[in-house]
Amino acid sequence: MNLTIDKEKIIAAIKETDDEWVLFAINRLLQIEEDEMTGWHKQVLDERTEKIKKGEEQFFNWEDVKEEIKKID
Repeated sequence: MNLTIDKEKIIAAIKETDDEWVLFAINRLLQIEEDEMTGWHKQVLDERTEKIKKGEEQFFNWEDVKEEIKKID
């Protein structure tokens, strides 16, 4: 495997993408810290929080979800 060529291809692909999910995933993989979350991420969180407050969506505590998964096994 030629890492130099692979890195160049990856960098080129990153520069060409406008897919925020891809960029977010790369950011998380590399654990790049940002002072502020991206606008779209904050918007999604705000929308979900508002739906939970209105009773339009449910909120599940992670500990409760893990217990439910254990019941399935």
